Amino acid sequence: MPIKRTPLRQRLVVAFVLLTGAVSGLFALATFVAIDEIEEGLFVRQLDGELEWWIDHLGTTAQPRPLDLANKTRLYVTPDLPAAQLPAFLAGQEPGWREVFDGSDTYHVVRRDQDGRRYYLVKPASALERRERGWFVVLAAGTAVAVLAAFFLARLVASSVLEPVLRLAQRVQRADPARAPRRLAAGFADDEIGALARVFEQRLGQLYGFIARERLFTSDVSHELRTPAAIVAGAAETLLARSTLLPRARAAVERIAAAAQEMQDLIDVFLALGRAPNAVAAEHPRISVNVVLRAEIERLQTEAPSGAPAIVLEEQAALALPCPAALLTVAVRNLLDNALRYAPGGEVRVTLLADRVLVDDSGPGLDDAAIERAFDRHRRLAADVPGGEGLGLSIVQRICEHSGWQVQARRHSQGMRFVLVFGADPEHL
Repeated sequence: MPIKRTPLRQRLVVAFVLLTGAVSGLFALATFVAIDEIEEGLFVRQLDGELEWWIDHLGTTAQPRPLDLANKTRLYVTPDLPAAQLPAFLAGQEPGWREVFDGSDTYHVVRRDQDGRRYYLVKPASALERRERGWFVVLAAGTAVAVLAAFFLARLVASSVLEPVLRLAQRVQRADPARAPRRLAAGFADDEIGALARVFEQRLGQLYGFIARERLFTSDVSHELRTPAAIVAGAAETLLARSTLLPRARAAVERIAAAAQEMQDLIDVFLALGRAPNAVAAEHPRISVNVVLRAEIERLQTEAPSGAPAIVLEEQAALALPCPAALLTVAVRNLLDNALRYAPGGEVRVTLLADRVLVDDSGPGLDDAAIERAFDRHRRLAADVPGGEGLGLSIVQRICEHSGWQVQARRHSQGMRFVLVFGADPEHL
């Protein structure tokens, strides 16, 4: 697992355990080496002193046989003792101390030369080795116990250290974006966590103020625009009711009425975007995506001039969504308008699936750089195509972000494909 994705609590525990293991392991190793050196030093001095005593005690007395001493120690004196009776491991012994292994046991050997004679004091090292193994086991067990204790202690310490962080995260999570945060930093100590809590409280307050101002502005502007839009729509309806209206004038009034309806739909969209998504969805019944698609396609075909691209609708499923009709209508309308604008003389194919709408055009398509910027504000996909302010796809993106939908653009076999997914998972586009 990558370190950056490992929980902070786990990282603290691992770091604490590794540090304890390293320190205790080094301490145990240093202790074992020191004990080994001290014991061997004392043992060698003891053997050397014992050999010196025997040399003085024996004097010039000949020793034709090995002399058995206490603790399985043996003294060999040459040339009194024939060379054939000397152990093989003494053959290369130099004056001084050496530890030798004869194939089955380990021995400590001290050699001294005096008055033409060689004295070998040989003592088994099994007792010393048992003590060394005992010390090694004790130190290893102590290291293991220290690491185990460090693990449990680290869990307690990590919980204590992270408790303020988790408490702050819970407060931030419970904070209502529609209300200014109150006492978010209350109860925290005057330390780094407290400073972080105060910064969160300050920034969330600023964010709330920004959201409140944006919602107020959107609401005020939308409500103020409702009246002139309703007046224009009413006037257009009144003019259309006259039977004496000339055909050219009737066509112009019908365009005015359609534009007024589009304005009212946009006003409804901006009001919905300024409110919480859950509140918006809860207040509206389910709307049929099939009906919206048919209505928008019919409107476009009715208003389209001669030679405009044909729109083909393929309904492979029936789909209904709990959302304001204006949100879905404006999203579909902008995708269709965009496809018609960039596919002159071609065909636009709309496919409704179980959870998405596919809008395919037969235009020239876009390169990868243009696709990445397709949903930016005021981003026109082709400068040579007249009309548009580069806001249509940006509005679709905002509607999707608000409603929990997804919209993506990609090259198609004969042009571009825009996919409107009614969910958070855009896989298998």
